[in-house]
Amino acid sequence: MKIKEALGLENFSLEAEVLLVYSLKHENIKTQEQITKTFLYTNPNFKLSAKAEKKFKKLIEKRATGVPIAYLIYSKEFFGLDFYVDKNVLIPRPETEMLAEEGLKFLELGIRNQELGKTINILDLGAGSGNIVISIAKNIKKTIIHNSSFIIHFHASDISPQALKTAQKNAEKHKVKISFIKSDLFKNLPQIKFDLIIANLPYLDPNWISKQLEFEPKDALDGGRDGLKIIEEFLQQAKNHLNKKSTLLLEIDPGQVKKIKKLVKKYLPRKKLSIIKDLSQLDRIVKIN
Repeated sequence: MKIKEALGLENFSLEAEVLLVYSLKHENIKTQEQITKTFLYTNPNFKLSAKAEKKFKKLIEKRATGVPIAYLIYSKEFFGLDFYVDKNVLIPRPETEMLAEEGLKFLELGIRNQELGKTINILDLGAGSGNIVISIAKNIKKTIIHNSSFIIHFHASDISPQALKTAQKNAEKHKVKISFIKSDLFKNLPQIKFDLIIANLPYLDPNWISKQLEFEPKDALDGGRDGLKIIEEFLQQAKNHLNKKSTLLLEIDPGQVKKIKKLVKKYLPRKKLSIIKDLSQLDRIVKIN
């Protein structure tokens, strides 16, 4: 099979391109050019090896059943970085990049204005693939270079040991130092106060989980009744783990704003709450400080 024939197999040409590039790379096809999408179109008569052809057809079959491309190629871009993902972790979403953005803003402003202590503790609770905390750790290095007096400790927890293995793999890939802990919310975390807690917890009501999400880990999606059971437990426990000037960042469903406000008022009455909209102008991020 030639490249031009392989691309003709799939109606969704963009998806076929991604799967074909992965198949060629996976089988270590040796060429003088780097295997990219450009390679596919500049070498339409390039013949696939038997292994690469078999791999590609198998991926096309799996994709036809609904398996997300990210799980097929074990890769998803987030915040300009490439992350390893598998069936044990939720696939990073574009809107979740806002958590990383807000986390970076908090750190950069705090360091610049000297509003934080010399030792800063950051927690990513429900870390999944580690995409949020790793993105922050990778990008904050630029700020730290000019503020060497600050020490930042990054902590990440998840209830799933499989997810933590994936997160550790990504931390090693991106060469960042993070302390990973298996924990159900704050249960097994060290007795320290955090300056920033980012929590991308399950926030879907079980009835909201569509067929499109059937291949992703249910435990990373199901937030119980109204999608707020786990978030309420988090808010109830958080007060014992916060510094005075700490900030919490949560991702939510736009329809949960009113109930979230009530929960924050109940469990963190001295904190200020603000809502940040995503690119679609939907309420997406809860900032509590």
